Amino acid sequence: MREVIETLVEDDVIVIDLFGKVYKGTFSGANLSTAIATRTKRGQVIYGGIRDAQQIMEIPNFCTFCKGMDPTPIRDVTLVGLNVPCRIGEATCMPGDVVLGTMTGVIFIPPHLTEAVVEHAERTHMRERFSHQRLRENIYNSSQMDTKWTEAIEADFEEWRKTHGLDDGI
Repeated sequence: MREVIETLVEDDVIVIDLFGKVYKGTFSGANLSTAIATRTKRGQVIYGGIRDAQQIMEIPNFCTFCKGMDPTPIRDVTLVGLNVPCRIGEATCMPGDVVLGTMTGVIFIPPHLTEAVVEHAERTHMRERFSHQRLRENIYNSSQMDTKWTEAIEADFEEWRKTHGLDDGI
């Protein structure tokens, strides 16, 4: 395993496919996670388990996404590839993909699509902020916000956006 970790460089995110194995499928503990964090300054995605979860969570500026936690060490697993495509649940990860993880899950974005995905996400986020604010203000109701917006709502959003960011045409 040491050889795999030594290949990592800053901004890498290690992605490990253990086919969802958690019991005796803990790829990373506190020591290995610390080594990964030191080299990459980013995080790890493990479709399997981790151990020492509390210690891993305390590593500064390091994100861990995993299938589960278990105290058992890894057993009966063989490395079959490095920098090869792999499946993490229903998602395919290709070497070089950008990893986007939130508390709801992880997605892999091909590098050539990253800018478009980020711009779309920002637009969506702005529309949601507007919607939530207008709902709190009782200006619109949920049925108006949860369907195709009318021209009047779209115009209101455009005005709102001028004072709430992303006024660069996104």
